[in-house]
Amino acid sequence: MLKSCHLNYCYGILISLFIFCDTASGDLIKVDKTILEDANLITPDLIKKYGYPAETHKIQAKDGFVLTAHRIPKPGGQPVLLVHGLLDSSVAYVILGPERSLGFLLSDMGYDVWLLNTRGNRYSRKHKRYHRYQPQFWDFSFHELGVYDLPAAIDYVLARSKDFEQIHYVGPSQGTTSFFVMGSERSAYMKKIKLMQALAPVVFWDYIDSPIILTFVKYLRPLVFIARSFGIYEFPPENEVWRSLIHKICSFVFQNTCTYFLMEAMGVDYAQFNSSLLPLFTGHASSGSSVKSLEHYGQQIHSGGFFKYNYYSTWENRRNHGVDTPPQYKLTNVDCKVALYYSRNDRLTSDKDVVRLRDILPNVVLDYMFPDPLYNHINFIWGNDVKTVLNDRMIELMRKVDNGEV
Repeated sequence: MLKSCHLNYCYGILISLFIFCDTASGDLIKVDKTILEDANLITPDLIKKYGYPAETHKIQAKDGFVLTAHRIPKPGGQPVLLVHGLLDSSVAYVILGPERSLGFLLSDMGYDVWLLNTRGNRYSRKHKRYHRYQPQFWDFSFHELGVYDLPAAIDYVLARSKDFEQIHYVGPSQGTTSFFVMGSERSAYMKKIKLMQALAPVVFWDYIDSPIILTFVKYLRPLVFIARSFGIYEFPPENEVWRSLIHKICSFVFQNTCTYFLMEAMGVDYAQFNSSLLPLFTGHASSGSSVKSLEHYGQQIHSGGFFKYNYYSTWENRRNHGVDTPPQYKLTNVDCKVALYYSRNDRLTSDKDVVRLRDILPNVVLDYMFPDPLYNHINFIWGNDVKTVLNDRMIELMRKVDNGEV
C-alpha cells in the first residue's frame, strides 16, 4: 500500500509538471470537446449518451474474481459476447459511436449484446479474498481468462437468455488467445458457441518481427524480476494514474509522437487511423492487466507452439502442470465454428502464424485475410473503414449461421 501511495505521488507530480509546461507555453493542441467528453465517460455512460439502454452485471468466476459485464439489452435477441484484447476494456466495442462500433451495430440488428471485462482491467478489480494491492490478485495470465472468466460469462449470459442454448462470440487479440485456451481446457463449452469470430488471432508467434516486441522478449526475464522486486505485479502500475498521464501527454503535447509509436508497435497504416481520435484512445487505454500476462505472451514468441505458463522451475511446472515442462494447449479441441480475420501488416500476429492456426482448427468456416497490405492490429477496432470492411462482414456471417446457411 505504501509503494502504491508513493507511485501515485510521483505520477501526480509528473502530471502537474505537464499541466504547468502546457499552460506556460500557451501552445496547447486543441482537441474536439466531444472527443474529450467520450474519452472520460465510462462504458455504460457512453452507451447511454448515444441513446441506447445500458446495464451493468457482476459475474462471479469460480476462483473468486468478480467480473463486470456491460450489456446493451435486447430482450429475446440472440446473445453475443464481445471480449476485448489485452489492456483494453468493454469500451472497445462502442468507442467509435453508433455508426461504426460493432456493439451498437449488433444491437441495431436485434442482438442482445454483452461486453465482458476480463479480470484485472479497470472494471473488473474485485476478488472475494484478495485486494488489488496483493500479489495474489495479479497471479493470472490469459490462461485464467480462458479457464475461469469466459466460462463464467458464457454461463451467466445463457442463464439470462432462456430461449437460447448458444452464443455468438467475438474477440480480438487476447480475446482470441483466451478463447482457444477455453476450447483446449474446457472443451464442453464449445457446444455453447454458435460461432466464434477471431480478429487478429494471437496463438503462434514464430514469425513475429516487431522490433519493440522482440526487444521486450530479449529482456523479458530480468524486467519481470525487477518489477516483482519492487512489488509491481500490475501493468501498467497504478493504472488509473498512468492512464491519466499518458492521456495528458498524447492529447495535448505529443500527438504526432504518440501516433508514431503506436504505428510502430501495431503496424504502420496512417490512412486507417484518425490521429484526431488519439485522445479518445488514450482516455481509455491502457485499462490494465498483469505483469504475468505480458510474461506469458513473451514466452510464446519463437517457442514453436502454444504453451501453458512456464514457471522456470521443474518443481513448479510439475506442481502446476504435472510435467517438468509446460505442455501445449490442445487446439484440436476447439471444434466450434470459427471465422479467422487477419492481415499482412499486423506486427502482433503474423499472417503465416494464423495460417498455421487455421490448418490445426477442425471447423474453420471463414479464412479471411484483408486485401489491404497495410491493415494493422488496431484497425480491427479503430480503423476508419472498420464498419464496411469488417463489422458488416461479421454481421452478415452471423446472420448466415443463424439461418443455418453456414
